[in-house]
Amino acid sequence: MLITVVLPTFNRAHLISLCVDSLLLQTYQNWELIIVDDGSEDETATVIKRYTDARIRYIYQENAERSAARNKGIAIASGTWICFLDSDDEYQPEHLQELVKFIEVHKPLPGLITTGLITHEVQTTKHKAFLELQKNILEEIGSKFLIPTQVCVHRSVLENDRFDVRYRLWEDTHLWLRIAAQHPVYQIEEYTAIQNIHEEGTVIQGMKKVRIAEMEQYILAIQDLRDNYTTLFEGKLPPNYFNEYIDSKYRMYLYQARQNRQLLIAIRIWFNAINHKTSGYILSEFPKIFLNKLNIGIHAR
Repeated sequence: MLITVVLPTFNRAHLISLCVDSLLLQTYQNWELIIVDDGSEDETATVIKRYTDARIRYIYQENAERSAARNKGIAIASGTWICFLDSDDEYQPEHLQELVKFIEVHKPLPGLITTGLITHEVQTTKHKAFLELQKNILEEIGSKFLIPTQVCVHRSVLENDRFDVRYRLWEDTHLWLRIAAQHPVYQIEEYTAIQNIHEEGTVIQGMKKVRIAEMEQYILAIQDLRDNYTTLFEGKLPPNYFNEYIDSKYRMYLYQARQNRQLLIAIRIWFNAINHKTSGYILSEFPKIFLNKLNIGIHAR
């Protein structure tokens, strides 16, 4: 069974070798790697060209963001199942072997398979909680955030559903939810994917400085599912699910902006949140914005 791994990258010359090497160390060897360079301006091409393995294919495109890069990889993939690997993440050596074993033993219908995730941050290693498959799987995916590195999807599923190129935040969950509303979701309860959390990554950058444009894009992606996929989710999620989800994201961004003492940003988020949903919680947040600016109520990180 041929497995395709799609790897989008942008200016990760100093990190991508660890990522590619983890694939070369796989105990299962019948794979192809499609690296889609999304307009890198560093030495990414030079680093990749050092690899002479015929299974590695490098494609350069003008910068169009990671959704477009992943879609390009999907379009030319030859594998029956398509896995994803972000250019700062890794696979454990048995990652593909565990996936293939699961597929051969269980013969799953076309759908989405996820594996366990290990997160590495400085000197901290954590094992992320598995999905609880007996619960509402859409709510589980919405709350537990599967990252691409731990996901493998049957190629037939991706013929009609791809990453939405309008979004570079929440674009993965946007796709997983659409897939899970139409196809089975399976889980391998082995920790075979590794997420490396570092200073340059989206997670840390988003915590250090909240940007209104990023928040708005995140919210727009959620609103898109709410407004344009009503039939797809009807009866599969609580009626007010996406509105409550938006409310929780406003709270998340507001808290982070307060803690960062980003006064004007926090005020703007607060007004967005109150316009979305007036609540006692949001009203109580307003004075905290100014207290945090005065370094009162700041939580240690």
